[in-house]
Amino acid sequence: MTEEEKEREEAALRELDKLTAAYEAAVRVVDQRREALHSAIIKHLRERNARPGQVADHSPYDRNHVGRIAKAAGVPPRREPTVRSIKSDG
Repeated sequence: MTEEEKEREEAALRELDKLTAAYEAAVRVVDQRREALHSAIIKHLRERNARPGQVADHSPYDRNHVGRIAKAAGVPPRREPTVRSIKSDG
């Protein structure tokens, strides 16, 4: 490998290292923001400040995903189910 090829290779690897570090930093920021958003969603659903549909309207998630976030966090449903399965009556 010539000196010129070696310098180009080193420059390429430095560029990739720099861009990878910037990418990983951006991913960390996105993860932190997502956690903050999920915490706020859980807080407001738990405190009954907004209905799941309203939360969905003001977040990047649809109503079903908001429900999954709430369920995973143990937020009780706003109302009890009105339909029971025949299988559970036996």
